[in-house]
Amino acid sequence: MRTYLTVRDKKIGTIALLICLVALAHFIIPTDRHQLHVIHIILRKIFFLPPVIAAAWFGFRGGLYTTLAVSVLFSLHAFLDWPGNYMEQANQVGELVSFWAVGLIAGSLFERERTLLRDIAKAHEETLQGLVSALDLREQNTSRHSQRVRDYALRLAERLGLDEEDKRFIGFGALLHDVGKIGTPDAILLKPGSLTDEERKIICEHASAGHRIVSGVGYLQKAAEIVHAHHEHYDGSGYPRGLKGEEIPLGARLFAVIDVYDALTSRRPYHLPLSHEQALAEIREKSGSHFDRDVVHAFESIAPEIYQAIGEKYPDSG
Repeated sequence: MRTYLTVRDKKIGTIALLICLVALAHFIIPTDRHQLHVIHIILRKIFFLPPVIAAAWFGFRGGLYTTLAVSVLFSLHAFLDWPGNYMEQANQVGELVSFWAVGLIAGSLFERERTLLRDIAKAHEETLQGLVSALDLREQNTSRHSQRVRDYALRLAERLGLDEEDKRFIGFGALLHDVGKIGTPDAILLKPGSLTDEERKIICEHASAGHRIVSGVGYLQKAAEIVHAHHEHYDGSGYPRGLKGEEIPLGARLFAVIDVYDALTSRRPYHLPLSHEQALAEIREKSGSHFDRDVVHAFESIAPEIYQAIGEKYPDSG
């Protein structure tokens, strides 16, 4: 299975690379010439950047750990490259104290900001859950479908190694995937029998309609792509744009598996719910055609008990 490099991994790698480059320059550049001393002073100032960047990306703990790493390397430089020069070492101890002041203060401020943003995001999600539950009741006589697929999708995203930001937008996309059906007439949406070609065409418009609705909300742009592409097939046979392979956003490829799984294992007017094993067998049959093989492999590697627990948490009603 493909290994996806997460945004978190890339950020950690960027910080580590910056620290290593600055430390390497410190140790390589000689200290016995006055002209080169200016470069060392500049490098000291650059050492303030990694703790601040880490604090912005990862909060207080990120600032703390990065400041610790910078302190260790900077202390080695002070005592190895300036042996016996106690005046210069004392000056660098002052720089070391400044690293901690900057790293901890920045970490505290960014952590506070992160907490506020999490609270706002939680409030937004609770509002969306209420609205989507109303849509679920209209179509399926259950307020639990969107909550189930959201939790299934988050579990699968975690198994694929996606970071918290990507998981959050996948959760929003799962909640809102069928919001475009708000404009579908009841006569078509709730029709018990087979749909005509014209009626099916109208139903298929819900992905594009949902994208138009969700993309109008600034912080839901990534979720809007999942809404737009959740009925695309890996072989290009899906709708509305006929995207193929990795043209389809990863979140949509992930959700496509989840949506079908929930449809197969939930109570519906037109079929009895399948067992986990039966649903998984049907999904495997369409691996490589409807679904991304890597996503299917990740999906089936999750213990059935996890899916069962989510289903019991959000049971069908009515």
